[in-house]
Amino acid sequence: MKKLPILIIIFIIGIAVGFAVSESAPQQQKAPTFEDAIAIIKKYEGLSGPSHWPFVGYGHKVMPGEKFTRGKKLTEAEADALARADYAKLCAKYREFGADSLLLAALAYNCGPGVVAKSSVLSKLKAGNRDIESSYLAHCRYRGKQLSQLKRRRQEELNVLFVKDLSTLNSQKEVPTEDLTESVEEVKEIIHLTSHDHPEEKKDSVVNVSHN
Repeated sequence: MKKLPILIIIFIIGIAVGFAVSESAPQQQKAPTFEDAIAIIKKYEGLSGPSHWPFVGYGHKVMPGEKFTRGKKLTEAEADALARADYAKLCAKYREFGADSLLLAALAYNCGPGVVAKSSVLSKLKAGNRDIESSYLAHCRYRGKQLSQLKRRRQEELNVLFVKDLSTLNSQKEVPTEDLTESVEEVKEIIHLTSHDHPEEKKDSVVNVSHN
């Protein structure tokens, strides 16, 4: 009968040791994906209608020379294809940052590459400093005013697209931007957009607020 308490004690110690080992071991994390980013973009941009001109699709601002029809709303399929092309182009721009290209491209999609270029988020990542949360969340202002919706968007982008400790990733493969979608010009040709003579010029410093 004396063996029973000893076995119980050994069993309890075994559980405690196993728990301690599992707690100390780094948890493997699923790598963020292109599809994760597209879902966030579509959620917060919303599908632009005729009243949102010069924006079409999911936050695409019409540039001089682009062939879009004012007053025509893109279909979901057309808007989705255009968003993927725009985002893939931005991912390619930040390719050197590997997995972080998804996050930087998401910020650039909303605020413009010019804003990202001047951001401390970019300079920190270049320097190997991954403590970027406060810097990233600072990008939630429109015309000097902090917007709760932009702050929610920044927080969700961080939560889903940023991995602070890259060693916990199951995979650190580079984002395959070439295979994601056709180029922006090819997508525009596919959806047969017609011309408009006076689109506004896009400004990187302007934050596109969701049309929802």
